[in-house]
Amino acid sequence: MKHDNHQQFLELYDAHADAIFRHCYFKVSDRELALDMAQQTFMQLWVYMKGDKPIEKPKSLLYRIAGNLAIDWYRKKKSESLENLMDSGYEPSDGKNGTIEMNAEIENILGKASGLSKDDQNLIIWRFVEDLSPKEIAEILDERENTVSVRIHRAIEQLKDLMKTT
Repeated sequence: MKHDNHQQFLELYDAHADAIFRHCYFKVSDRELALDMAQQTFMQLWVYMKGDKPIEKPKSLLYRIAGNLAIDWYRKKKSESLENLMDSGYEPSDGKNGTIEMNAEIENILGKASGLSKDDQNLIIWRFVEDLSPKEIAEILDERENTVSVRIHRAIEQLKDLMKTT
């Protein structure tokens, strides 16, 4: 059983480490902190797996652990708006295949997204930054795919309204 857990853990790490890092990075906007959070996410997963508890949806569990770590970090740090983070050097793109104009537009959109609820911000990030399908997001949230699609559509409409106001 121990070997099975080890092998399953390595497979989960290989399949999801980059996505969990990106998720953490877009939550905290600090590369080093995001790396630490991603590592902590997998450490908590390992502890969970060692307890021989069955994991029905490992991807969902990983995103929940990462999300909870980000929430804990914000609670300790005190809330800071995304705009303040951008002023202090936040860079939503690593520069791959991007232009200055595109990076500026992404920063503008993410800045406006701070006006959305945390849940809607997550939907936008998962769908358009992480490129997760509505089905994958539904698995993470343990909701129906149709419900998630509707929520994404509403979040986009709210974001469009926020973009128009300024």
